Amino acid sequence: MELLFVGFSSIDLVKKISKSDHIVECMDISKIDNYIDNQRRILFINASSDGKVDRSKVGNFIRSVKKTFSTKIVVVTDESKIHQNISYGTVNLYKQPNETGEKVCIDFGQTVKNALDSIVGNSSHIKEVRTKVFDMIFSDPHVLILGETGTGKNLLANAIHKASMRNKIPMISLNITTLPESLLESELFGHTKGAYTGADAAREGLIGQADKSHFFLDEIGELSVEIQTKLLNVIEDGKYYVVGGSGSREIDIKFISATNRESYFLRRDLLFRLSEETIELLPLRSRKEDIPPLVDFFFNQLDYEIKFSDLPEEVQNKLIAYSYPGNVRELQNIIKRYASSNTLDLTTHTMDTSVTKHFSNGNEYRFIDNAINEIVESTIKNKTILPLLDFKEKISSKFEMEYVSHVLRNFKWDKQSVATQLGISYRYLNKLITKYSMDRRAKSNKDDKS
Repeated sequence: MELLFVGFSSIDLVKKISKSDHIVECMDISKIDNYIDNQRRILFINASSDGKVDRSKVGNFIRSVKKTFSTKIVVVTDESKIHQNISYGTVNLYKQPNETGEKVCIDFGQTVKNALDSIVGNSSHIKEVRTKVFDMIFSDPHVLILGETGTGKNLLANAIHKASMRNKIPMISLNITTLPESLLESELFGHTKGAYTGADAAREGLIGQADKSHFFLDEIGELSVEIQTKLLNVIEDGKYYVVGGSGSREIDIKFISATNRESYFLRRDLLFRLSEETIELLPLRSRKEDIPPLVDFFFNQLDYEIKFSDLPEEVQNKLIAYSYPGNVRELQNIIKRYASSNTLDLTTHTMDTSVTKHFSNGNEYRFIDNAINEIVESTIKNKTILPLLDFKEKISSKFEMEYVSHVLRNFKWDKQSVATQLGISYRYLNKLITKYSMDRRAKSNKDDKS
C-alpha cells in the first residue's frame, strides 16, 4: 500500500512506524496529480489549522484527485463531526487542539490495523475479506454477511464496525432468534408508556440506541414479513416509528446483517438495501490454509505461547485433515479441549462419517448433481415438460420435508442438535416441523414397528 501525505509539518513518526508501506510526502499540492493512477493508495491531507495547505482549496483539490477509484482520501480537520464520512471515498478525521495531524493519522491507522488483524487467516479468501472491510471505511454501506454456522459472522461484523468511522459509538447487536415475535417490534423500535398491556414506562428501542452507529442483526432471515417492511422504511427514509407513538423519529444508522440461509427468505427490495456490500464467508474446510494462524490465535487467547508449528506432526496433520462441520467455532472448541487435556478430540455429532469423508475429499454435493441429472433426464425421456417454477417448488419442498424428517429421527428428535447440524435456528426448525406436520410420536411408532 502506498501512503501519500500532503500538508504535514512532519511525518517522521509515520515513517518509523509504517515500515512495510511505501510513504510519499508531497509538499506542493499542485503536483499531486503526478501520483494519481490506478495503484491502490491512501492520500492523507492535513486541512487542519497546523496544515501546510490552503484550506479554501481542499474541496476542489479532492474533486481533482477523485479521477480514479483506487485512491482513498483521509482529511484531517479541526471541525468535529460525530459521523465523519464527508463524501463517498473520503473520510474526515477530527484533530484535537493539542494533537498534531501526524498523530491523528497514526491513531487512525492503528485502529484500522487492529480491526483487520482480528480477521484471522492467510488464505486468498480472507485477504479479500480484509480488503473489502478496508474499502468499506470509505463507503459506509449496509452489509450482508453470508456463511455457514460457525464461520465467524459475528467476529466479522465487529471488525467492520471497529474499522469504520462509526466506531465512536458501540455497535448494537441482536440475534433475532432470541426473542419471540410478539416482543420483537417493541424491542427494535421501542414503545411509549401504555402502548400495550405491561408497558408501564416508555422504552427506547435498539434501533434508537444504534443512532450514528451500526446495528448488527444476526439471523436476519428469521424476521417476519411485517417487521421486514418496517425495517425497509427505516433504511429508505431514515425514520422509524416507536410502538404507540404518533410521530416519526430520524435516525442515522447502518445495518450489518448475517444469516446462514439462502437469501431468498427476504423481501427482494429489503435484500437489495441490506446488501450494498455482501461478504460470503467460506467454510473452514474450503480454506484450510487458515487453520494454522487460527490455531495460533486461539492459543494466544488462552495465554499459551504455543503455535501450530510447535504441535506434534501427527496433531498438525489431523487438524489439517479434519472437515470441521462446525467451522471456526468448532476449531476453537477443539483447541480449548486440547489445551485442557493435551489430547486431540475431534469428536463431533455428525450423522454419518461417510458424509464427512465425502466432503473432505473435495466432492461437496456431487451426489446432488447426480440426483438432479437423473430427475431431469427421466422427465425429458418421458416427454413431460413441467412448468419450471412448480417443478422447482415440488422438488424443493419434498427434499426439505424428507431431509429434516430423517435428520430429526437420526438425532432422536434432539431439536437443538438438529438445528445446529442443519445450520438453521431452533425457531426456524420448529416452523418446518409445523409446515410439514411432522409428528414425533408417529415417527417413533413407525421406527418401533420396523
